[in-house]
Amino acid sequence: MNLLSSGYTTLGKWVTSFAPKVPTETDWSQSVIGSWYIPPSQHGLELIILSTLFIAGTAYFGYKALGPGLNRKLLFNFVPSRNHSLLERTLFTALALSLATTVVHKLIRRTMLFMLQPCHMSAMLLLVVMAWPRKSSPIPNVLFNIYLHTLWGTIAALLFPDLRDHFLPGETINFFAEHILILILPFYMIYTGRYLVLPASVKMALFSFALYGLFHCPVIHVVALKSTVNINYIFTPPPIGFLIKMGSLYRPFLYCLAMANMFVTRYVLIGTSLFIIPAKPTYLQKKNN
Repeated sequence: MNLLSSGYTTLGKWVTSFAPKVPTETDWSQSVIGSWYIPPSQHGLELIILSTLFIAGTAYFGYKALGPGLNRKLLFNFVPSRNHSLLERTLFTALALSLATTVVHKLIRRTMLFMLQPCHMSAMLLLVVMAWPRKSSPIPNVLFNIYLHTLWGTIAALLFPDLRDHFLPGETINFFAEHILILILPFYMIYTGRYLVLPASVKMALFSFALYGLFHCPVIHVVALKSTVNINYIFTPPPIGFLIKMGSLYRPFLYCLAMANMFVTRYVLIGTSLFIIPAKPTYLQKKNN
């Protein structure tokens, strides 16, 4: 027990030395600068355990989801059903302009590290998928299907917007514009038939969650610690009552909630939309019919 306690304390000292400028008091009036709301030792322990789990989970479930089997067959035989439309080009341009506006706002406020926020990364991901020159390539379609599991994050951002540090002209309007665009775009992309939607599966949901978690820990976690910036609430929770009351347990809770939402989003939200949206059939579906 003494050995474990000593190791835990040593881990906390290492984290503190790695991030020496983190304040001890939490300033709830702003969302940029982090604090030791969670003890440094817990940061270190989560960093080691979660990074290991997410790396292993990404490798294992990635192989299960994209290795030999139906998903790989679909990915390598998919043919888009039509060329891109004027509406698709318009939505692409609107999202690109909104994201560019976000970059300008971050540059002015000197908070460019917040471009690592999952919603901004989702906007970049969708732009990459839509701009990919060969839509039959497995790469954009894998990225698109990963995003179909993480769409819940955009909904959460719209339901619980954190606008504490918005003061620039058009910043709040652009916040909602960007999030609304990345919310509606996937459904239009499904409708066009130009992007493959893989069958819902546990292995794909767990792969998406593991990759999502890996981006948070270690990537965002290490950057946040070194910069003292509260990227995606690594240091302190959003100003939501029950999360604040959870204290240092809010982050494990959010990871569990994220995993559950991966399944709800793909099986319920996207699954339901597939029955409603008249998507074009894939090449394999045509061939089998």
